[in-house]
This record gives sequence, C-alpha cells and structure tokens, in this order.
Amino acid sequence: MPYPQAIVTMAQNLLQEIADDPDIHENRFYMLWNSILTFYFPIIFQYGVALQTFITGTGTKSEFLVVKIVRESESVVLVVGLKKPSEDTDTGRENVREELLNFIGEQCEETEFTTTYAIAGIGLSWSVFKMSVTAAPEPVFDWMSNVTAAKSFNRMGELALMIDQMTGTARA
Repeated sequence: MPYPQAIVTMAQNLLQEIADDPDIHENRFYMLWNSILTFYFPIIFQYGVALQTFITGTGTKSEFLVVKIVRESESVVLVVGLKKPSEDTDTGRENVREELLNFIGEQCEETEFTTTYAIAGIGLSWSVFKMSVTAAPEPVFDWMSNVTAAKSFNRMGELALMIDQMTGTARA
C-alpha cells in the first residue's frame, strides 16, 4: 500500500519549491513529515506526534518532531530533526545527526525505553539511527534521497515495526 495521495502531493509540491529555491527553510517540510509520522504512528495505537523546541545552553534554538507512546505516562520513542535541502552535504548530515544526539541526550528522562530512534531529514532525504543508553549511536538505515519513494515507504514500515516491538504495540 503506497502513501495516501495527499502525502505524495505534498512531496511533489516541495520538489517544485526546491527546484525554485534549494535554500527553502526546513519548516516547509514539517507538514509532510508530520503526515508521514501520523500515518505510521497513529493515535489509535497510542502514539502522539508533537513539535518540541530545544534551546541549548548557548541559546541556540532547534525544533524537532517527537513521537511518543502515550500510556500511563508519555515516553519518547522517535525524534525527527529536519534541515533545509541546501544543507544536504556530508557536513550538513553530520550536523543534523549531532543536533539529534544532543536533543535525545537531554530528553532521555522522558522515556521508559533504553533505545530512542532518530530520523535525520534534509529536504526529502533522510536516514535513521538509534541511540541506546548503554551504547554508541548505531545506523539503522543509510541516507535515502526521497522519503516518499517506494523503498523509503518500506523502510518507514520497518522502522514502525521496530518501534512497535520495542513498545509492545500490537497492530490488528
């Protein structure tokens, strides 16, 4: 089953915007990513998606989409950091990864799980890694160029299954 047409249309519209201006702000990608996350992590399975702002000690402000499992308490299971398409370089990829690691490190008390997954997104490109409280960050999926491509659709389904298994979530 592919993505709903609205998600595909959002991505197509963003591709046109990127062609016109590769330096468009990352906030243009939040609606697409929020739609993808709620597709894979719906409220009927006790997931919630929220935008959270993180302010560092130096006053730097970053925004992240955060997926939580909502039971007796809320626990972070996935964090998404987004950057504009013009930052899709080796340095940009490392920067978004570092921001995610810092954010997850600060938020570790907000989860009951020993692992938190992270999506680094730059424009429509994305990758996944996981961070454990007992080990160094590990890559889960290497960088892919289009989050709405068939391979990405399948990988996101695999990620949702990993998180379901971690949280004990059963999909009917």
